[in-house]
Amino acid sequence: MTLTTIRSSFLGLAALSLSLLPVAASAQTPEKGGTLNIGVVSDPVTLDPAFFASYFELYEQYLIYEPLLTMTPDLKVVPGIASYKQVDNLTYTFEIKPNVTFQDGTAYDAAAAKFNLDRMLDQKTGSPRRSDLGPIASVEVTGPLAFTVKFSQPYAQFPLVMTNRAGLFVSPTALQKLGPDFATKGVGAGPFKLDSWTKNGQMVLSAFDGYHKGRAPLDKVIIRPIPDETLRTAGLKSGDLQLVDIVPPQSLAQIKADASVNVADIPGLGFNAFSINNTKPPFNDMKVRQALLYSVDKDVVNKVAYFNTGSPAFGPVPPPITWAFDPNFKPYKRDVAKAKQLLAEAGHPDGVPFAITVVASPLQLRVAQIIQAQAQEAGFKVSVRQVDATSLISVLQKKDFDISWSPWTGRPDPDGNMYNWFTKGGPNNFSGYSNDDVDSLMKKARVSADQSERAAMYKKAQQIISDEAGMLFLHFDSTLQGSTKKLHWTPYPDTAFRLGDAWLQK
Repeated sequence: MTLTTIRSSFLGLAALSLSLLPVAASAQTPEKGGTLNIGVVSDPVTLDPAFFASYFELYEQYLIYEPLLTMTPDLKVVPGIASYKQVDNLTYTFEIKPNVTFQDGTAYDAAAAKFNLDRMLDQKTGSPRRSDLGPIASVEVTGPLAFTVKFSQPYAQFPLVMTNRAGLFVSPTALQKLGPDFATKGVGAGPFKLDSWTKNGQMVLSAFDGYHKGRAPLDKVIIRPIPDETLRTAGLKSGDLQLVDIVPPQSLAQIKADASVNVADIPGLGFNAFSINNTKPPFNDMKVRQALLYSVDKDVVNKVAYFNTGSPAFGPVPPPITWAFDPNFKPYKRDVAKAKQLLAEAGHPDGVPFAITVVASPLQLRVAQIIQAQAQEAGFKVSVRQVDATSLISVLQKKDFDISWSPWTGRPDPDGNMYNWFTKGGPNNFSGYSNDDVDSLMKKARVSADQSERAAMYKKAQQIISDEAGMLFLHFDSTLQGSTKKLHWTPYPDTAFRLGDAWLQK
């Protein structure tokens, strides 16, 4: 599959996304200065992109860091800090712009690029980016600003990967100087540099004068974790916040009616799901997992918790990825009698207890309570456990849960929504799911150049995962973000903030 094919796959999404953008790139001349106050659900866990694993790092990732290549709102790959050429199916060459520096003054050159890629690929570091980067055979510096990446097998998604976390490079000097402290002091080449970070308080970023595209119009960006959706919404309406990461679905109509506020309402690329711990009782038994899936009515979840925004999810591939999405794939229609039968067959005629782990969010608590009520009708004995949002990734990685909320912002290719989640040892395989056939399908699809062949493999893998109840998929979210009408910015379907050209109207 060529890059052109990848791009053309998303033209339908592009048209829809662009038609729904609020006040974004306009003909007005950007006004300089001002501080943008942002309310988000949670702090990030780390500021080191080699170890980004939490949903919540996406708010800072394109502010402090700049990807090697850039993805546009309509999901096209364009030059960023570097341009590239695909020499053949196994070889990509990159040319970095001259005079680019990291925020500490370190040159952003080919040696720095190789340092970052080698670090992510090094098994000793344990970076989840190793999986993102695919079957790289070597990274070779061929000039001060030129380097070549060679693969052992074709990996058509590589340009898209370089627009995301694996393409966010850190200053080698700062990393070596700061050591473990780099996780709280991130130094990249993005439009804003870190001034201070008080965990659970606020993160203060200021415009980086040396940014390769020119200094950002905004002077400062302040990001405040506000887990309570009511408080975030109130802050947006009062003007204390000029941007919020998530508009509560139940408040969408009310906020859209506010003349001072814009709402981005864009089909998302990710999924809201619950990892099911396949590695320990009760869910190491496939029949118990299947019983859980038969007990849940996703249409009710969509209506009651998400107020009919987005759509129910039955697998990891969302509707915008039109070439791989199957609209007829809707397994596990709610069947309480079937769920009770499966529990009895698994040796639990009187039911079995489990806990639902979610973050301390009103929306997630509503979702958990719906699952709780429906599963209890089928014979489960269900409790709800709330954890701090910054602790969620640790809970998932340690498999310290029965079922746990596992949000994903998504990628514009099915590989990004499936490979890391369902291959053995995949960095997002929190469920501990293991199936040789799925492993094989994921690996073959990753290196195939035939899009129709890849689509068939993803659909087959999705069916197997569903049959084995490897994960509880619930919802394909819309990207719902609110901003003051005075903010000129461009939302993206992956929900990440890209604010290098954003500005506030006085």
